Amino acid sequence: MSLRPTAFAVAAALAFATPTAFAGTPDQTVEVQKTQAPAAASHADTQGYAQREQQDAKQVANYQGGDTVVIGISGGALIVILIVLLILL
Repeated sequence: MSLRPTAFAVAAALAFATPTAFAGTPDQTVEVQKTQAPAAASHADTQGYAQREQQDAKQVANYQGGDTVVIGISGGALIVILIVLLILL
């Protein structure tokens, strides 16, 4: 007995049923809330931000690391996807 038709049926049900399950009715009312825009930053604040950015640029230029974590997580995600595909197909 093959699981392939069952896997396709489950995938189709999840793909097509999800958008229709959350679709609203046309006679639904929506509440609108108005918000105020944030106040502009003062001149002193903008100068402080500019100084921090200059200091951070020096630290960012010397930064090293993080590649191993990204490769490890990507590899782990790929393995999980392959296992799920093997189980479904």
